[in-house]
Amino acid sequence: MKPTNIFMTGDWRDLIMTTFEIDKDILDPYLPKGTEIDLYNNKALLSMVGFTFSKVKFYDFKVPFHQDFGQINFRFYVKSKIDSTKGVVFIKEFAPKPLITLVANLVYNEPYFNKNITNNKSITDNNISLEYNHNGAKTSAQANLTTFEAQKNTLELFVVDRYVAFIKNKKSETLQYKIFHKPWQLYNLDTSYFDNELLNLLPITFKNIKHVSTCFVDGSSVEVKKGLLQQAKNVVVNSI
Repeated sequence: MKPTNIFMTGDWRDLIMTTFEIDKDILDPYLPKGTEIDLYNNKALLSMVGFTFSKVKFYDFKVPFHQDFGQINFRFYVKSKIDSTKGVVFIKEFAPKPLITLVANLVYNEPYFNKNITNNKSITDNNISLEYNHNGAKTSAQANLTTFEAQKNTLELFVVDRYVAFIKNKKSETLQYKIFHKPWQLYNLDTSYFDNELLNLLPITFKNIKHVSTCFVDGSSVEVKKGLLQQAKNVVVNSI
C-alpha cells in the first residue's frame, strides 16, 4: 500500500557507511525524548554516511539545480521507548546546496550544514568505484557490482535496516520521519578508505572513536513522511 502524506521523494544511492564504536555517554545528550541508545553487542555505534541524493522533490515539486549531489552525515542508532521501533538520530548532516540546508533547518529541524561535498563514481567491467570528498578529505570504496542481502544478526543489517529518523523539534518534542524504500543491498566490498580529517566535522567530544566496519550499499528511491511521536501527554512522534 502506497504511503500517504509524503513530503519528500528522491533517490538515495551509493552509500558508503563507515561505522565506529563510541562511548555511550557521549551520545546521551543527543537523544530525543522517548528514545534510548540501540546497542549492538553491548556497544554504542556511530556511522559516517556518504551518499548521492538525486531526483529531489518536495510535495511532488521538482527542486531546480538540486537533482544530483553528494552528502555526508553522521548518525547513531536508537530505538523508541514506546514500541521499540529502531531508528537513527543525526548528529550533523552536510550538503553543498544552501537551499537544502536552509529548508532542512528551518522547516524540518534537521542539523544540516552547507559544506563543499563532491562525489565521483566510475564503473568499469563488473566493478564500481566511489568517492565523497570534502576539501581534499575523502571517504571511498571499491567493490564488485554483485550485491547481496545483509544477513540476520550482522552489523551490516543493524546499520542498514533503519526506516525511521528521530529528531528533536524546537518545542522539545520528538519528530519521527518514516522512510519508505525497498530493502537495500550490499556490494561485495574490495577496499575502502576514510580520511581522519572528516571526523573534524564532528564536535570535539567525538574524537576518541574506534573504526569498526565499512559497508558499501546500493540504495534506492525513497519516500519520506513526517510525523510526531506519541510518548507522553505532550509529546508526539513519527518516522522516516
